[in-house]
Amino acid sequence: MNMPKKPSKPVKKKQNKTTRTLMADLHMHTARSGDSDISAWNIIEQARAKNLDVVGVTDHNTTKGALETRQLAAKEFPGLIVLIGQEVRTNSGEIIVFGLNTDLPKNRPLVETCKKAKGLGGFIIVPHPFDKIRQGIGSKIIRVLPYIDAIEVLNSKSLWKRFNKRARDFAEARRLPMVAGSDAHIPQYIGSCHTFIEVGKIKPTEKDIYKAIKAGNTAVSGNVVGLRGAGIRARLIKFKRKITGKPKQVK
Repeated sequence: MNMPKKPSKPVKKKQNKTTRTLMADLHMHTARSGDSDISAWNIIEQARAKNLDVVGVTDHNTTKGALETRQLAAKEFPGLIVLIGQEVRTNSGEIIVFGLNTDLPKNRPLVETCKKAKGLGGFIIVPHPFDKIRQGIGSKIIRVLPYIDAIEVLNSKSLWKRFNKRARDFAEARRLPMVAGSDAHIPQYIGSCHTFIEVGKIKPTEKDIYKAIKAGNTAVSGNVVGLRGAGIRARLIKFKRKITGKPKQVK
């Protein structure tokens, strides 16, 4: 008589304990941009309140705000990873460059700026590429595809959904890495749009984050704030400063 076989024990899958998902806001401005009400301390407060692991500080044509934020974070919030960035204005629109401590010249040709950034070891993200109102590089993005590391497909300040949708469609069609950013100029908008980045280390370095983004290990989420609430106030303040020529003083 054949005895029934004992049911086999379920095979336990090994958990990958070296993988970590980071929550990042890769686009924000401090008062060093001249059109923002955000201080380095505001970034620390908002990052802590909104459980951000990574912030990318991307002031207009300067790394000063990012360097100040990193220095403060080292004392007040050591777990926060601060990426040194700058949103550089070219003669064709804006690009974001991470990984450099020196400021790139502004108002130079787009391709020339990308080449220079790459030559110095920079990591390039194209912000709001198809936003016709806010210095997007538009169709000229084709010229710099070899230099691009990622595309911002969700920007919290884009007024019309079609701007973000076109960026996402473009990135998906070409299988380009996608990221999101709040583009915050006032503290409460920090983290309104964010990127989830899956990295292969529990304690990732800045280079690990760039590598993960470049590999496409990202997901985007968040809300477009546009002209709602404080967004109107922020745009009015920016317009006033442009007219008066008086930027916010950095404390």
